[in-house]
Amino acid sequence: MNPNWLLPISLVLGLTLVGLAGASKPLGRLDLWLDHQDSPSTAQANALAPIVNCMNQVDVPWRLAHQAFMAEGAPRAKAPEAYDLYHYSHQDIDALYRLNCPGRIIDKLQVLAPDSPLLPATVRYVQVLGPFAALTKDSFVRKMGIGRPLTEAQLDEFARQLAQQSEAYLEASNAVRRLLPALDIEPRSQQLLRLEQRLGRNAHWALLDYMIQARSTVEFVEAGVRQQSLTPDQLAQVTRQLRQTWDARQQYLKTGQPDKNTEQVLYLWQLIAQPGEQYLKALDTLHRDWQQHAEPQRLSDDYHAVTQGYDQMLYHYNKLARSQY
Repeated sequence: MNPNWLLPISLVLGLTLVGLAGASKPLGRLDLWLDHQDSPSTAQANALAPIVNCMNQVDVPWRLAHQAFMAEGAPRAKAPEAYDLYHYSHQDIDALYRLNCPGRIIDKLQVLAPDSPLLPATVRYVQVLGPFAALTKDSFVRKMGIGRPLTEAQLDEFARQLAQQSEAYLEASNAVRRLLPALDIEPRSQQLLRLEQRLGRNAHWALLDYMIQARSTVEFVEAGVRQQSLTPDQLAQVTRQLRQTWDARQQYLKTGQPDKNTEQVLYLWQLIAQPGEQYLKALDTLHRDWQQHAEPQRLSDDYHAVTQGYDQMLYHYNKLARSQY
């Protein structure tokens, strides 16, 4: 090759890469094209991934904090510190919002499915999340007893805004949650099938299979409660199936000398061990109390323990899994 061509070629390559890096739409289209070379399900999963990540990293700990605050009766005096997410995620809500929910989280989906109803729902969610994060970003500081205390008038106004914005947040979050699972579960199931075809039923396959089933279980219970169609027998059956999948993990945990990738999966199993057991225990408790004709409030508390148990497990899973799956 003529050495004189090297500089022009390197300049063209450099300008091309800079141009792609500076334009999210062309880059998104290139990423989607590359995804499609693997499979359409991979393209869909990767288009949804930024939205899923935003919900997992922000909405899951938010709901845990919200449930704890509501369980106390939403005391006015604790309102300024109620949404301290540091306890759940080791970051404050403002940092979580800025790191995980930028405006570009819909870019790939906008190219792949421009008419998807998930797009406006996600835009609305991020629009509502921003002001809420701004309102509550000092929660950790206030929980630590640092900073000037609020006057009675300031506390009244803060509590009013918090109640108003919490309601708006839940409405926006619920809209995304209603749309996202049906779109996300299909490509995950396809990924599970492709994983089995490539590597067999190994530790990676077993973990993804369990997480899909764990989510399907909580969605089945939620839908049954919402539609008033769930029966104790149905609850017992899905819990039994989930328990069987959970117990089957033991054969993978006994691996002799795992390679590096398998070590990461085994570590994930360890991360979700305690919350996974708590989730199953919550399902068992709901079934037992239902069979024993417990008071409606007790059953309501049991149901919330099921959803909270799943969210806790998902939070621990996502500590590491979002960089692996």
